[in-house]
Amino acid sequence: MPIRPSPSDDTYERIIEAAQAIFARDGFAGAKMQEIADSVGIQRPSLFYHFKNKEALFVAAHEQVFARIAPLYRESLVPDGDPFLQLDKLTRSVLHLMREQPELARLVARTAVDRHPSAVTVVQTYIQPLIDQAVAFIAACQKRGTFADDIDPFFFTLNSWGAALMYFTARDMLTPTTGAGGPRELGKFASTLVRMGNRALAPVPPRQRRRVRSAS
Repeated sequence: MPIRPSPSDDTYERIIEAAQAIFARDGFAGAKMQEIADSVGIQRPSLFYHFKNKEALFVAAHEQVFARIAPLYRESLVPDGDPFLQLDKLTRSVLHLMREQPELARLVARTAVDRHPSAVTVVQTYIQPLIDQAVAFIAACQKRGTFADDIDPFFFTLNSWGAALMYFTARDMLTPTTGAGGPRELGKFASTLVRMGNRALAPVPPRQRRRVRSAS
């Protein structure tokens, strides 16, 4: 377990920030504790005052990220309310958080594709519960007839996460446009993602569904 700092000591937070950037770039296996220490401006042994080993630092770096994301899910996906507006709120809240903390998306994306046991543990501990929560919310709405019943909740959730992570990790490499990730462009991306989701989840009227089936 990491040793929590005193209120006047910001070394812990600076270590976390440096570790997030380096783990996001190099993954667990590629990240070097010496580089993290150098980024913070401390000696390598000082890292082990705060974290007993590399695994503990890796977990702490993700714990901070998901401590900010998890409340957004709890606040948005409540039992009552308009589920379309709830997903809209969740989508925009997560995207806003990722814009505020760019390393977040890169860290999550890098860890999600890493097969190192430490990365797998993080995925199962922090990402899986959010996926489960979204899947359960969508499935419940399908059961009530609010969402289309022919959409797979798990794959819908994966598509949403994948689009968000792709935007923040590769958007700037896909076109020569500068300023990727700015408030105006991010707003357009959020609106597009929400519209796509709404169209996929909106129930198809029975008559229209029959026409689609007959055409196919």
